[in-house]
Amino acid sequence: MGDALLDLDETALRVAKQALGKRVGKPDSDGLACEAHIVAHCIRKEEDHSYAELVDRLSLMAGVCDRLEISSDAPPDPTTFYHSFDRYEMYIWWALLRVSALFIA
Repeated sequence: MGDALLDLDETALRVAKQALGKRVGKPDSDGLACEAHIVAHCIRKEEDHSYAELVDRLSLMAGVCDRLEISSDAPPDPTTFYHSFDRYEMYIWWALLRVSALFIA
């Protein structure tokens, strides 16, 4: 399960960066890069967690946090991810839906 999650993280990050284009690496109002929010949502949906559970899980996944430049010692508040869900255009979510379809067994 851990390897599959890291594969999902890596693939989702690559696709998110492609879909974001000029917005890659630019932080949102909370300081996290746009692609970090998107990959976190992919992880949340893949594992079927609530936003609070997502933050708890991220704090335990140092490798994923490093890739997303999230501090595992002080992860973002769950509302950070909740509110970011509506910020991105639908074409980004469609691209990532295709990624998640690759990981469904």
